[in-house]
Amino acid sequence: MNYKIVLAGDEGVGKTSLINRFVTGYFTGDYKATIGVKIYTKQLFVDNYEVMLQIWDVAGQTSFRKFRQRFFNGTRGAFLVFDLTLPKSLDNLQASWIEDIQNIAGEIPLVLIGNKVDLRESVAVSRQDIKDFLKHHANVGEHFITSALTGENVENAFHKLASLIGTVINNKTY
Repeated sequence: MNYKIVLAGDEGVGKTSLINRFVTGYFTGDYKATIGVKIYTKQLFVDNYEVMLQIWDVAGQTSFRKFRQRFFNGTRGAFLVFDLTLPKSLDNLQASWIEDIQNIAGEIPLVLIGNKVDLRESVAVSRQDIKDFLKHHANVGEHFITSALTGENVENAFHKLASLIGTVINNKTY
């Protein structure tokens, strides 16, 4: 099975770093803004079946908003990524990203990711902030706190989203 997923969120929240950690197992500290979209693939086994993830790294800059919407077509699931050190990045998920994805892709599994937990001294988004977000967005099925730097919870998040997609495809609820 092939699943197209997207990583959505503001510029600089660590979308590309999360993908690199998942696909290659490594973290690179070089920051280069994604222009448009970059596509990665990775094969994995989820719930006893083989899945090929087609992972779309979508530009986070607001200037790309109308342009990036076309990349959501055919998406089976999405990560909503925010930076734990930047509360505004969580606010922006509900301000534009969720609506943009659902307007194009429909009701698909969404997983919230709070990235950069390794910057513990700078974390500015509380557990309560995350709970409040999830309370207002019942369509977000799961959430993970991750670190692309250390790899904390990255594999778990990707496997969970793939499992949620499989559940939906098999006409089960998530």
